Amino acid sequence: MLSLKDAIRTTRRRNATQIDSLREQQEESTRVATLRERTRIAREIHDNVGHLLTRALMQTQAASAVANATGDDTATKQLAGINASLNEAMTMVRRSVHDLEDDGTDFEAQIADAVHVMDSARPDFSVTLDCDIENTPAPVVRCLTAIIRESLTNVIRHSDSSSASVSLHDYPAFWQLAVFNKTTTKPLNQPTNPSSPDLRGMGLADIEQRVHALGGTSLCGPYRDGWRVFVSLPKAPWTKADTNPNTNINTKEEETA
Repeated sequence: MLSLKDAIRTTRRRNATQIDSLREQQEESTRVATLRERTRIAREIHDNVGHLLTRALMQTQAASAVANATGDDTATKQLAGINASLNEAMTMVRRSVHDLEDDGTDFEAQIADAVHVMDSARPDFSVTLDCDIENTPAPVVRCLTAIIRESLTNVIRHSDSSSASVSLHDYPAFWQLAVFNKTTTKPLNQPTNPSSPDLRGMGLADIEQRVHALGGTSLCGPYRDGWRVFVSLPKAPWTKADTNPNTNINTKEEETA
């Protein structure tokens, strides 16, 4: 009887643990599905409504140019009012799209995915991740993940290092990223294949462009006993209540992507 009671207790505890695990998995699946749906809605608004508003703006501008050329002051004034309303509508749509996109971006998942992909790129290569950032605007997430992939790719291609570390920290005025690997026998500034072009310069230039597009600073080069990619992105452009930085910053980011 005692053995039977112990077995029942063990079974109950095991079942309770499994139920809790299943509940957590369900909640995580629901959260991921919600984030994906937000992102899908944001893209549809951007692709459909945004393009229609852009076309309407171009049409009113063309009509305004014709009215100016023919001296029709009344039409010019009316078209100027329509153009102002369309511009305001475009601004509101962009702000809503960016808010939805930011809410639909899973920072932790995207960073972990960027690290995991490179962590398994080579059998003898491993990456450690230290991150205390919980959330950032979508353009910042894209910038950081792209830099992590580029930096780790450089380590794998141009170094014998068997490991690298990725650190992301949240400070009051800025977000900070550092990718570091120790120097090995193979020079860090030489390509793996001597006959191939050195792609490191291209990668570092791409990192600098991405960081500059978001108003940040980057420093890539030797550090202590290894090589480090150090990036700092300011929070100020994203916290000003009287401006909408997402529009301009996203445009610059897309140009460098």
